[in-house]
Amino acid sequence: MDTLRDEMRCGICGQPMNAHGDHKQHHDDKPARKGSRVAYVVVELRGATAHFQAADDPGRTFKTGATDLAGQLGIDVSDLVGRSYTCWVEPTEYGVIRSDFKLA
Repeated sequence: MDTLRDEMRCGICGQPMNAHGDHKQHHDDKPARKGSRVAYVVVELRGATAHFQAADDPGRTFKTGATDLAGQLGIDVSDLVGRSYTCWVEPTEYGVIRSDFKLA
């Protein structure tokens, strides 16, 4: 086991620490915010679940609670299908956090 190699990899994404700038810190020693704003479109509703995909990558579909998504966007569940929106997507150790939802 090569512990030096493991220490040089990101605990979130597994990439080498020198391969990306997500781990830079601000001058006050707080970590820089990781993530980016991503555009999504809701492609269908299945029961209480909304299926959505990234606008620039229609090959992968994600799902979330339809009521929760509609509440985040401030619209009715019946208006979700076909609706475009953006949100801040931030990788974490255990998955992804999506926040700051805005209609596009």
